[in-house]
Amino acid sequence: MSNALFISMFGTGHVNPTIGLVKELMNRGEQVTYISGEEFRGKIEKTGARFKGLKNSANFEDSKQPMETLARLEKMFEEILEIVVTTKEKFDYIIYDAVFIIGNELGRVLKIPTICSITTFATNENTNIFSDLFRQVGPIIQPILNSSVYINFVKNLQEKYDIKFPSITTAVGGTGTINIVYTSKYLQICGESFDESYKFIGPSIADRNENMSLSLEANDKKVIYIALGTIFNNSIEFYESCFKAFGDMNVEIIMSVGKNIDVNTFKSIPSNFVVKNYVSQLEILKQADVFITHGGMNSTNEGLYYDVPLILIPQFADQPFVAKRVAELGAGIIIEKDKVTTEILKQSVVKIFLDNNFRRNSEKIGKSLREAGGYKKAVDEIFNLNQ
Repeated sequence: MSNALFISMFGTGHVNPTIGLVKELMNRGEQVTYISGEEFRGKIEKTGARFKGLKNSANFEDSKQPMETLARLEKMFEEILEIVVTTKEKFDYIIYDAVFIIGNELGRVLKIPTICSITTFATNENTNIFSDLFRQVGPIIQPILNSSVYINFVKNLQEKYDIKFPSITTAVGGTGTINIVYTSKYLQICGESFDESYKFIGPSIADRNENMSLSLEANDKKVIYIALGTIFNNSIEFYESCFKAFGDMNVEIIMSVGKNIDVNTFKSIPSNFVVKNYVSQLEILKQADVFITHGGMNSTNEGLYYDVPLILIPQFADQPFVAKRVAELGAGIIIEKDKVTTEILKQSVVKIFLDNNFRRNSEKIGKSLREAGGYKKAVDEIFNLNQ
């Protein structure tokens, strides 16, 4: 029996893919200590893992200034490192989210193998997933890198913990001894260009203990599922456009609007809509005929895992690249976020319903995701590393 340290800093899209992996590690006799935001305590403890919650949460939605964001990140990194170095536990290996860019350095200090958990597309010299993003945010990042706050932060990591902070613009690739990627090599951009340290396992589909049953009517109506993820789901105007686009169609619509919207805000919800703050996404996707999504990697993987064609409305970060890849493979349609209209929404759904190629291409990707091995394959690779 080995003792694993697991670190995941940011959000549902980074934590959910790891649930099955943690459960499988526990089922095979491993012990897992999981460090993440306090909001994930219940979800992680249900796996049987020991949870250590962060007081400095990774919720930056109300952080308006770059320096404020940097200050929060500094506190979070410091808190994680203090938890690790002050514990009396001895860890045998570390699994860390790719966003925790000092994970490999922490493994070096602890003298244990490192496993990088990559919840979006993997990157190397053949992909340019984040190059455009860095060009856009460069004018914002450079003053941060030149600030005394950042310089002192990097200096403190080196002097206090013997950790060398990597370059922010180059630390987006897999840095572990092995790198667990939650998609298939087929869906991955330039998938064949990655070396054997990258393990493409597909989405980690597992019971999340959400206990949120939602039964659909037993009929032949097609089902549209609408969800913009946990960060970009506050657009009342978008949801109203969906009401207008699909309210008169002979379909069933399940719409998840997130925790920050009061469903009672909607004055008139069409009778063919079910609107909830949260639904069990995996259960809905098993029955869906089309999925309207922001194109987050987690949602995209899950939709395609169940062979569901996508309408993608990318918002930020990696989402435009995820959407572009899905469209390239013929499994979805992209709508630019500032060009969403009632007419375009309806036209896109009708196009997918009428053209069976979208379903066939989704099934091809879905097959590659299901055959990638999932969390069981990930644990096999971790065990192989530690032999």
